[in-house]
Amino acid sequence: MVLVLKERKEPGELKLLRMLKARGGLVDDSRFWNLEKGYEGEVVFDKWFSRMDGEWIVVNDLLLEHAGSLFQIDSLVIGVDRVYLFEVKNFEGDFLLEQYRWYSGSKEIKDPLLQMQRCEAALRQLLRSLGYQLPIESNLIFINPEFNLYNCPPKLPIVFCSQLNRFSNKLVRQSGGSARLSARHSRLAEKLCDLHLEKSPYERLPEYRYEKLLKGIVCVGCGGMGVRYERKMIICNECNFKEEYKASVIRSITELMILFPEKPLTSKIIFEWCNGLVTLRSIQRILINNFSLEGFGRSSHYIKF
Repeated sequence: MVLVLKERKEPGELKLLRMLKARGGLVDDSRFWNLEKGYEGEVVFDKWFSRMDGEWIVVNDLLLEHAGSLFQIDSLVIGVDRVYLFEVKNFEGDFLLEQYRWYSGSKEIKDPLLQMQRCEAALRQLLRSLGYQLPIESNLIFINPEFNLYNCPPKLPIVFCSQLNRFSNKLVRQSGGSARLSARHSRLAEKLCDLHLEKSPYERLPEYRYEKLLKGIVCVGCGGMGVRYERKMIICNECNFKEEYKASVIRSITELMILFPEKPLTSKIIFEWCNGLVTLRSIQRILINNFSLEGFGRSSHYIKF
């Protein structure tokens, strides 16, 4: 049984960039697509590992600090006799490894193995400080079937998409098959979750202003803003996706709260943010039923329950 103690969440930076992109904000496309592709690869890896036989505790998306150093872990898996560190990459295309240097075409890129090794060293020190001497096995997972790495020595801790089935059999054999995890394993996983840092210093958010962003309701189906209100539904003119208008407004309110947490939440601001697609009275009803009113008179505004 695979117990996921910490679920993977869509990165906050990716979520914010997607909102800005839909509303015409200036977004670094390269950064956006790297985050998007990376997250997609991690989700594919999660689905693959969820089918693993044996007992495992999975802790995803860890940001930890030890001895003044920050390090990130895509997936940490606690097995019976060791801890597994998985660095997941969703690279696509032909890459070259030459004299410990990695190339994508003619461009040199950061060495993902070096990054993983540094992470392993920091994790080992942290585990020792917590009183755990479990060995750590690190693997660099290339999850995309369209990835190819030339000059790859077979002894490197690299697993390609085509090797995943054999790799899963190896993990099950190492775990002892029917061997069971103990309360000590669970305490380690819980401790790591407690040490996780929510706010990442690696986020690179662009500057943006309320006045410069497009107003309206974003379609869930295609991410466009060409929608109309019809019979209590928000319907996309591009992909014909339909959504009940209350859900659309609540989603738009959530967007506004994420992008502009300092803005007071009032019916007039939400009406403007949705570009008048839904009546002011309908927005007031949605706010009354889903949020709490705070303050009096002109200073009154809504907050989450």
